Order: sequence, then structure tokens, then C-alpha cells
Amino acid sequence: MAIASLALSGSLPARADTLWNWSYSNPDANTAASGTLTTRDASAGTYAIIAIAGVWNGASITGLEPVKSCCSPPGWNSNILVDGDAKLDKGGFAFSASGGLKVNLFYKEGRYAYEIENGAETFGGVFTATPAGAK
Repeated sequence: MAIASLALSGSLPARADTLWNWSYSNPDANTAASGTLTTRDASAGTYAIIAIAGVWNGASITGLEPVKSCCSPPGWNSNILVDGDAKLDKGGFAFSASGGLKVNLFYKEGRYAYEIENGAETFGGVFTATPAGAK
């Protein structure tokens, strides 16, 4: 039985994590953010965000919020990064920052947007994400 378990676990493919540099800027809302995202392949063309670091308007990002937990009920964040022109989906990703902030950054109606927990959606700005080390 133990040999069969070892053989089975040895046949699973290794899943490497990928580090991304990301930034978001919305001059109209005086908002700027940047940092790194750590992802794991989820399916063709999508990556599950599993960790985050960086700053949001000068506040240190303290962690990734669990899927579907932020920011307006019922919580839309999918914590997914997408290949293609729009790097985020409608659920986007959510994180906490120092001072008790919770932020959801997403792509909706052809534009990037963010919401600070239970606040209004703020549309506009530019989001980028590139694999660390990419030129």
C-alpha cells in the first residue's frame, strides 16, 4: 500500500510558482499601487494568485484576502490573473493594507476599477502585470 502511494504521488507534475511585477495607476483618483504577485497555474490562460506584496497609496499591503471575501457583500474577488490584454477578470483580486484597508482591484465593463471595502467602485486607470525577469 505504501509503495502504491509513493508511485502515485511521484507521477504528479510539479507546479512552479511564478512571480509577477504589477502596478496600478489612476491619476484621476490620485491612486497608485505596485508590488509583486505570486501565482500558480490554475488552467489554460489563468493563474491563481496565492500571495501579494507591495503598497497601495503608500500603505503597505499586508496580505491577500480569501476568494469571494471582499469587498461588497457577497464578495466578488476571484484572485485570478488572466493572460491577454485585460489581466484581471470581473472578480479581480483583493488584499488588505495597513490601516485596516481592504481593496478589490478588478476589470469590469471594459475598464479597470477598484473598490475599498463597502465603498463605491472607482473606474479608470491602468493595470499591468509582467512576469518578474521579463523584458
